[in-house]
Amino acid sequence: MADQEVDAAAAEAMRLARARNRVSVSAEVFGRYNDPSRFVPPVHPKTPEQMEKIRLTILKCFLFSSVGAKDLAALVGAFEAFEAKQGDTLIRQGDAGDKLYLIEEGTADFSKVNPVDGQVVHLCTMKDGECFGELALMYNSPRACTVVAKTDMKLWTLDRSTFNHIVRTAIITKREKYDKLLKDVALLSKLDPYDRCRLADSLTEKTFQDEDIIVEGQEGACMFMLLEGKAEAYCQGKLVKSYREGGYFGEIALLAHTPRASTVKAVGKCVVVVLERESCVNLLGPMEECLKNNLKEYQKVLSALHIDKKLGAV
Repeated sequence: MADQEVDAAAAEAMRLARARNRVSVSAEVFGRYNDPSRFVPPVHPKTPEQMEKIRLTILKCFLFSSVGAKDLAALVGAFEAFEAKQGDTLIRQGDAGDKLYLIEEGTADFSKVNPVDGQVVHLCTMKDGECFGELALMYNSPRACTVVAKTDMKLWTLDRSTFNHIVRTAIITKREKYDKLLKDVALLSKLDPYDRCRLADSLTEKTFQDEDIIVEGQEGACMFMLLEGKAEAYCQGKLVKSYREGGYFGEIALLAHTPRASTVKAVGKCVVVVLERESCVNLLGPMEECLKNNLKEYQKVLSALHIDKKLGAV
């Protein structure tokens, strides 16, 4: 559930996962009879138009960002048609999750029971082209909310086995690639392994060649970590900082909601990973102390260069 409106449901799923000794951060064990090398995903019939719609929709979900082109095609083929009548319960809070859903037509209401007073709280309504149910599969936790068809619906479902073999395997590979990078970033050093895994899941990779990565004065909703190459930061035309592999920038605008304090340019070829604000908005607490120190250091550099600019505060 990527929408901000369902943050409460996401938070609840993560809380439940933690309570289960954090088994959610690792893939389910592939046993003797569940060998990933022998797994053949199911193929369910659909039109070319339906296949393209499914492909475009799942590409918008960060969970699928690690999946390669070949596996993505297999995923699309594995989605199975499903219909629901108005009032049908698709997901019930607390149940085990065995599939995720993609809405082709119709709308669904999301609600959860407040554990404090027992009241049912409406979270949001989802419509055509939106995907839900992935949290229980990804974090191996009970369903975080109840989903009821608001209208008659046409949906596509993806079974747990296909999700585990293709999506989770890709995610684990991605986590291993980025884990050391995240550990070495001072801003993220106080995050626990669970939260660091979640950040790794949401990272995307981009390449720049002698061009601006961020531009001074523009709004910023992401930070960048350097995988390969070099980059330089300029404020009011003056060089204020150089970055090498393992360096990071853009965190002030990301977390303080201020315009970009400088322009950062790639020096030659530069490969970065991108962390979006929505992926770390709930992790501001552990990052706050480091961010405040960064603000002080950046302000000292600007003052030394006689650049009159006040940076934002956290």
